[in-house]
Amino acid sequence: MAPNSKKPHVLIVGAGLAGLSLAQCLRKQGVSFEIFDSDKDLVTRHGYAIGVHSITEDLTTAFPSDMPPLRESADHLLPLKLEPQIRFYGREGQAVGVQNTPETPCLRLNRLLFRKWLATSIPVQFGKKLRSVKEEADGVIVHFEDGTSASGDMLVGADGVNSKVREYMLGRPNSEVLNPIKVACVWGEATLSGEAMEHQLSLGHSAYGMISKDFNFVMFVGLNKVNEDFSGDYYWYVCWDDEAAHQPDHWLQQTSNSAKLDYVLKITEALDPKFREILLLTSAEGVVSGMPIFRDAVIPSLPSTGRVAVVGDAAHPMTPFRGEGGMHAIRDALNLGKVIEGFGDSYPNGAQSALESYHQEILERGGRAVLLSRNAFANNQEKDTIIMAWGSEATPIPEERIVLDHYKP
Repeated sequence: MAPNSKKPHVLIVGAGLAGLSLAQCLRKQGVSFEIFDSDKDLVTRHGYAIGVHSITEDLTTAFPSDMPPLRESADHLLPLKLEPQIRFYGREGQAVGVQNTPETPCLRLNRLLFRKWLATSIPVQFGKKLRSVKEEADGVIVHFEDGTSASGDMLVGADGVNSKVREYMLGRPNSEVLNPIKVACVWGEATLSGEAMEHQLSLGHSAYGMISKDFNFVMFVGLNKVNEDFSGDYYWYVCWDDEAAHQPDHWLQQTSNSAKLDYVLKITEALDPKFREILLLTSAEGVVSGMPIFRDAVIPSLPSTGRVAVVGDAAHPMTPFRGEGGMHAIRDALNLGKVIEGFGDSYPNGAQSALESYHQEILERGGRAVLLSRNAFANNQEKDTIIMAWGSEATPIPEERIVLDHYKP
């Protein structure tokens, strides 16, 4: 053992799903850490519900025993007694989907509630936007834009698509690494209640999408959460291929919200009215301003000194079209937690080799996911293509009619 061998003190930049998951792993292991986030608090970041599957048992094993029950803390359908379910409809209205069953276990979690759950007993330092990274022989120093700094043995970048840690590792600006996706998109939000909410739940308890090669667009509708009065906060997006989508002067960046809504209603005119209902129930104020410019990247390799690592979108930034980014980010964090646990009291011995292997796995797995998500619209619109959702193959689901009173506690 080297004279200075010890457990590392880990700096985590970014308190999203991956950063908080890693912090919980380290908390259980008794490894010291500090975690920083650029937001002013936990609730500032906007996000929608997330499907979680195949890792729930791993979370129980890797996280401390004082964590509250996950589903009871963050299930977006609670307090309704309904199982998470996603459906996909084709041109003729036939539905396939995935529902939480013993054979296809899955959860659908409100992202904010999930993030609060992940933050259990984690002392996040907010308002810390990373400015620069400096490695030294015996550690890492990070400097923040507020003039403060922090020192540690190891740095983990969980700082998302525009990762400053990735920029440091590659020695290249994000503008040279990120690939703009030429897909235009309009997003909307609406709170529904009564029969309107029952109708949406009947189309898909958690979410549903319209996918067909006969359409020139893709539509997705999701329930973000159920409120105390049993209304539901819904979100939707309609996307289409557009060669100019990545341009800052794209018309969707300039036009009014009412014009966006009018355009969406026009291009979806051929849809069965039941699928357009949520669009018609959305006000112009419910249309999200601007337009997101989606970007991704397949990164072939990352250098490793044994001091710096990345997780999630910092390693494999991907579009949200398959809803898998969060799952891969958490998987990265669990894997990195095992790597750090393996150091024991011998860090930094073997750290460089261990992190090289770690990065190779997440870049290969993440790279495959990036390409699947980038091409999700084209793949799902092809006939005879198997549709995957929440880690399982989508299978036929019969129609149903949800009556809220039947599912209230």
